[in-house]
This record gives sequence, C-alpha cells and structure tokens, in this order.
Amino acid sequence: MSENTMAPVAIDPDAWVRSQLRAASAQRLRHGLSVWVLRLVVIGGALFLWQSLVNARVLDPFVVSSPQAVGAFLLENLGTGKFWTDVQATVLATLIGFVLASIAGVVAAFVLAQSKHLHDVVDPILTFFNSMPRVAFAPLFVVWFGLGITSKIVLAFSLCFFIVLSGALVGLTQVDSDLNTITRQLGANRRQHFVKLVLPNALPSIAASLRLALIYGFLAVVVGEMIGSSSGLGQQIAYYSGVLRMDAVFGILLVLGVLVSAAVALMRAVENYFLRWQ
Repeated sequence: MSENTMAPVAIDPDAWVRSQLRAASAQRLRHGLSVWVLRLVVIGGALFLWQSLVNARVLDPFVVSSPQAVGAFLLENLGTGKFWTDVQATVLATLIGFVLASIAGVVAAFVLAQSKHLHDVVDPILTFFNSMPRVAFAPLFVVWFGLGITSKIVLAFSLCFFIVLSGALVGLTQVDSDLNTITRQLGANRRQHFVKLVLPNALPSIAASLRLALIYGFLAVVVGEMIGSSSGLGQQIAYYSGVLRMDAVFGILLVLGVLVSAAVALMRAVENYFLRWQ
C-alpha cells in the first residue's frame, strides 16, 4: 500500500445520532421563534390598523371601541376580585362539564364500538339529539336547573359529549382491516388487540375531539351565563353590552380568548407527550 493511501475514518454512531438530534432541536427552535415573531407581527399590525382607523374616524369608537380603550379597561379591572371571581366561575363550570362529558363520551364510544348491532340501533337516536342546537336549550336549562353553576355544567356537557363521542367512535371503529387481520393471525387475544392496536389508533382522534370539545365547552358556558347567571364572564358580557360599553365587551372577549388558547395549548402539550411515539 502506498504512503498516500488514507486509512478509513471510523464513525462513532452515538456521536452521529447526538449531532442529528442537536440539529433537529436547533431547527425546531428556529421554527418556533420564526412562528412567534410572525404571530406578533400579525397581531401588532392588526391592533395598529384598528387604532389608526379609529383615530381617523373611519371606525366609530362608540361601536367598535379601540385597542387603547380596551387596554385601559383591562388595566382597571384585572386587579379587582370581582373580575377574577367571574373568571373562576366560568372556568370551573367549563372544566366540570368538559371532564364529565369526556368520560361519558369515551365510555359510550367504547361500548358502541364493541357491538355493531347496538351501534346501528342507537346511531339514529344519537344523530337526532346531536342535530338539536343545544344552545337553544340554554333558557330551558336555566329554568330547570337555576341561575347557578349547574345549568352551565349541563349545557357544557350536552355540547361536549357528542363531540367526544363522535371523535372517539371514529378512532375506535376505523382500524385498518389488514392490521386487524395480521393481529388476529399473530394470535392476539381480545385485550391485546385492543391495547396494542385499537387504542393507539384511536388516541389521535380522541385527543383532537377533546380539544374541540373544550373550546365548545367554554362557548356553552359563556352563552348560558349571558342568558341567565349571577356570575361569570358571560354575565359580564351581557351587562356591558346592555350599557353599550364596547371596550369592556372586547376586553372580556380578549380574556376569554387567552384562557381558551392557554387551555388548548396545555392539552396539546399533554397530547404530544402521550403520543410522542408517533
């Protein structure tokens, strides 16, 4: 062998994997930063345009308020105990209704997925009740269950239940037929088939339905509070709308948007943790 021939360079597999992980982590960080920068630019541009149109009298501040007025309202009220008491009432009713509906929806979907005959019997009945606008039942729930938290929980439950049920049922029943056949041929029993194939296949669909149900749970509670309640952010919206305080209405809507976005982001983080195998 000639002296100019170079010896092969040994590659450390562990070092290569670590370098790839570092590169992927850096790419995710850059992507996250760029996303947040663009979000802030869009939000800031929208607020600037809103304030500019109000200052130029293109938009009537009495009708649409302005970012400056909304900010002043929030600074004045965010430190008051009454405001956070109403926030707590809305969040508590939403979470109770959402949790109960999620448990009931997943259990009902599991039962229906076990029996096609039962599913065929119940499906048109569920479709009938799901087609009814539950928000229209809000006045009835207030009459039946009173102005307290119970009527809001029932309304949130009625809205969230069918969303979770539909999503969970899709995930539990739409399993690839080839995978079903392979699992059976490999000798998996009923429990192993469910744990190893059906449940992992259903989890993404269930998680997506839970996120959507949480959003609609907040919607249901706020609507119920607007129709009849002694506390809650919906009650505040109804009051300030009646006295034409648009700055207060937009301020409360902003708080609601932040609350719902934070709750959905938390659910998405939990979902990513449990579905990290994907």
